[in-house]
Amino acid sequence: MTRTDLELYTKSDIEKARTKGQLLGWVQGGTVVLAGALLLSFIGWIPTLVVLGSGGLLIYKLMSSPKHD
Repeated sequence: MTRTDLELYTKSDIEKARTKGQLLGWVQGGTVVLAGALLLSFIGWIPTLVVLGSGGLLIYKLMSSPKHD
């Protein structure tokens, strides 16, 4: 594909960047899950469940708060 002065990126450039970004996201997510599993094996279930529960409750409270315009 040819580029003009007005176009910085072609559609194939954008698709390639999107694919690489998704792949990087999967790799990062897998790394976080693996690190979390290793951490869980060291500290046990109870503290982990408390942290996850309190984090989930905080996210729920933030998401369900009334919106002000």
